[in-house]
Amino acid sequence: MVKRGLTFGLLTLLVYLLQATVAKHIALWNVAPNIALAMIAIVTVALGRKYTFFMALTIGYLLEIMLPALDYINLILLPACAMLGALAFSDKSERKLEEERSMGKRGGNLPAHIRTLLCALLSIAIFEIVNLFYIYLNGIVIDGDQLQRATISIVYTTALAGVMQFPVRWWLGTYRLKKAR
Repeated sequence: MVKRGLTFGLLTLLVYLLQATVAKHIALWNVAPNIALAMIAIVTVALGRKYTFFMALTIGYLLEIMLPALDYINLILLPACAMLGALAFSDKSERKLEEERSMGKRGGNLPAHIRTLLCALLSIAIFEIVNLFYIYLNGIVIDGDQLQRATISIVYTTALAGVMQFPVRWWLGTYRLKKAR
């Protein structure tokens, strides 16, 4: 338990540092990926909702303190987007699966790698839509360039989550088989 906590704390710090320093250097068409939301989507599927909320809140807080962009946007949006993704794509409990089976539904989880991509897609899409809405409310007309940048950000962040999920899930130990007792 302590080892997992230390690993998770180190991962949270690493994600913050990557978002703060590396993201702008790996930009495509002048659009930086949201490494934080990509990694939060991976943690959502690999570890669950509690870890997701803690990571999103910590990274949002650190980004808000160290790299303020818009007033409180990271502090509010990162946990909100992460938890919406977690509600839809984290593992279903055995009780929920049994309820679905009793109602005649298939009752199962999608494969973890697909849920990670879908979680990243949902989280970054909500993030970008809220950003566009914020821009519109400030009196700036939304044009094709802003929509194109938002689309590039959504696709780039989702692809980044798809690539990063394999080493991160391995590092977190989600591929290890549990010993039979």
